[in-house]
Amino acid sequence: MTEHTADTLRVVIVDDEELARQVLIELLAAHPDVEVVAECADGFEAVRAVSEHRPDLILLDIQMPTLNGFEVLELLGEDAPVIFVTAYDQHAIRAFDVHAVDYLLKPFDADRLSDALLRARERIGGSEALPVRDIVSSGRADASKPVQRILIRDRADVHIVPVDQVDYIEAQDDYVAVRAA
Repeated sequence: MTEHTADTLRVVIVDDEELARQVLIELLAAHPDVEVVAECADGFEAVRAVSEHRPDLILLDIQMPTLNGFEVLELLGEDAPVIFVTAYDQHAIRAFDVHAVDYLLKPFDADRLSDALLRARERIGGSEALPVRDIVSSGRADASKPVQRILIRDRADVHIVPVDQVDYIEAQDDYVAVRAA
């Protein structure tokens, strides 16, 4: 880890494949101004790490067990730059719909990662807002599909509740109470 300065880009890496995380760490080592503050193997770890470390940038895989990359962003509900790092090109349009800085298709090389980091620095240094999710009127990314589960963030914990197990949902001041089986 490098010493944190104002010019240091603090990064969280999220990928369920250890080899993919190690490749990213090795490629990032060529950038002395980048500090990897956490590496996560799943979406739950990612939500905790981002909440705890408040990174400048998230390098995020999309296809992961339990929570996918888009669900991670939905739970974070924050403005933070994200570069998707994935083996699947079919998610690219949706990634830019949620204002991703870049979309790296595995396998990629060091030059492609450098370009993505430069783009992230330009966005971070600029006045452009960096929403990591695009809230549509339904609150879901795809309003044409019925909701199958509810993701509930309780501080650093995340709970997944299947919709068919929800007994009721009740507003309580600034909070929501969910009663489920």
